[in-house]
Amino acid sequence: MKRKTFAGSPCPIARSLDVLGDWWNPLILRECTYGVCRFDGFQQWLGIGRNILTRRLAQLVDEGLLEKRAYQSSPTRYEYHLTEKGYDAVKVILAMMEFGDKWQFKKGKEPIRLFDADSGKRLHPIVVDASTKEPIDPRNITAGPGPGFPKIQSIRRQRFGDNYIE
Repeated sequence: MKRKTFAGSPCPIARSLDVLGDWWNPLILRECTYGVCRFDGFQQWLGIGRNILTRRLAQLVDEGLLEKRAYQSSPTRYEYHLTEKGYDAVKVILAMMEFGDKWQFKKGKEPIRLFDADSGKRLHPIVVDASTKEPIDPRNITAGPGPGFPKIQSIRRQRFGDNYIE
């Protein structure tokens, strides 16, 4: 069964789910982050069927998160590498990892830890505000319309109330 697409949605979360909402796609991106780049490596570490992996890799390439690079010509075989868009998607996955470490495993029993490649120091991903560099507390946020949200006042009022009507 084909899933509903959110391509026309005015919501960045919904549109991101079109790419990251399938559970295999974040796991493929995770493996790329860990250094896996070949089909057989993905299959080994994920236990995913060849047909499903082929479709997910094609989607991630089509969406611009991965790029294919030939490493063998006869027969042609490819490696898959993260693009800049792919590295941005990995930031979402890192936040999921921190959630999983905190809530899905007992303290001190994390199965995988992240380290800075240069310093070797342990990393703990958090979501921060780009301007203040302070952690974002979801209890202290509110949403309002951005420049891409429909200009129809009734929709804006319904979604955001009277506080955000221009």
